[in-house]
Amino acid sequence: MSSSLAVRPSIVRVSQFAAVLLLLAKAWVMFVHPPVGDEAYYWLWGQKLDWSYFDHPPFHAWLLGLVSVIGWSLLSLRLLAWATLLGTLWIFWLWAKRMSPGSPSNWWWPAVALYLASPLYFAMTSIVFHDHLLIFLVVATAHVLLVFAERFEAGHRDFRWLYAAAVLLGLAVLTKHNGALLGLGMALFFVAHSAVRRVLRTPHPYRAALLSIAIQAPVLWWNLNESFASYTFHISERWGGTIPLELHPNGLSRYAVSALLWVSPFVFPAIAGMFLRPSGAPFADRARVLALCVFGISTPTTGLLSLFVDVYFYWNIVAYPLLFPLLAGWMRRTWVVALHLMYGLTLAVLLAVSSVVPISTLNGRSDWTLSSSFGWPEVAARVEALKGLHEVGFVATTGYQIAAELGYAMRDPDVVTISPRHDQYDYWFRPEDHLGQDALIVGDTRFGVEYVSRYFEELVPLEQVPYERFGYLIYEPAIYLGKRFRIPADE
Repeated sequence: MSSSLAVRPSIVRVSQFAAVLLLLAKAWVMFVHPPVGDEAYYWLWGQKLDWSYFDHPPFHAWLLGLVSVIGWSLLSLRLLAWATLLGTLWIFWLWAKRMSPGSPSNWWWPAVALYLASPLYFAMTSIVFHDHLLIFLVVATAHVLLVFAERFEAGHRDFRWLYAAAVLLGLAVLTKHNGALLGLGMALFFVAHSAVRRVLRTPHPYRAALLSIAIQAPVLWWNLNESFASYTFHISERWGGTIPLELHPNGLSRYAVSALLWVSPFVFPAIAGMFLRPSGAPFADRARVLALCVFGISTPTTGLLSLFVDVYFYWNIVAYPLLFPLLAGWMRRTWVVALHLMYGLTLAVLLAVSSVVPISTLNGRSDWTLSSSFGWPEVAARVEALKGLHEVGFVATTGYQIAAELGYAMRDPDVVTISPRHDQYDYWFRPEDHLGQDALIVGDTRFGVEYVSRYFEELVPLEQVPYERFGYLIYEPAIYLGKRFRIPADE
């Protein structure tokens, strides 16, 4: 290996210390933080297996359904996140052995610490949104593709590795649609990396691409049977149904600031350095080209989209995971590495504290996403008690996140939502089957009962269920009795 890739001993030492602290913080968050609304939502998808789902493709839900056979608990809920994290770090180790054969741990520890210290990847590998699985599949796909490229350059025409990469890519897209950006980055890699360019003269890359596309058949089948609902949602409905979209020039600056803060401002000079200079080590430079191809496709694509719509910080999550196991070769200054690690550790500690009391609550503000994660076992207990006092046909809420939280806490996948927002519950709840029934309704300050009241002849407040900790009111949903369910005339 080129000496330019050697990692300074001081960087190794600080990385080992930080990695241990970050893993401890992650374990605390994963074992203590109550389920976030979308975590519970996706868990319930796993209880109602289908070819696909309204919001996302089905692969993650299928795995959650498999995991749920061991029971409903915080451990089982987040077991997949542990598995994908360990899988990702194992692949980092395989790369470290190639880049530093004599001392792979000296490469692996900085790679792990740099990766976990990025707030984006610390957060999204601690909760069971689809992203943790997507990240692992991105890294696994890249690894298998690099093995193929390595063997191809050495004269071996073993295309099984290429088809294995195609299967993993197909599963990545079957997990989340933005996995397709990985596929585009892979295609660019075959053009940009001259040593494998001649493979484009064979039919194998095109057959492999067709294999990845064929794996999307469940999503296509579901949409064929549901009037292309999820495609319509992602192309039009989530943007307000307005096509063409209006230009928002400030969107790009907001997108850039978001990327700096969530990925970490201290890694971007090294990423720029990766564009400017190769390492001189064969595997590192092969991986560098692939990582930069994926980054170079995903980042401009999401950046362009930010000019027209609000882009969430994790939409570009495909762009960076292949960079982190390489960055130690381009982050040469110990103080820069230390600043990045301190930045990540600070935000990891804040998230760990928020597992007990949301930081926003301590600051006198309210972050609904975090606050609404708390207190659901108490709400579930009160709903169960009220079901014994009132003859109700079903339990509903006023938003999909709180329906999922309540359903998870009650271990009842049949809790539904009545909401103007189009979501997966629209495919599980048949209003005509509940005409005339009474129902218990749970709402909160964000998702009030104004819309739900149209569906009942009368809506009677029953009680509020405040959740407090250390003298702070964190969350206070309310329970109502809806009498005689009906379908409004304008529905």
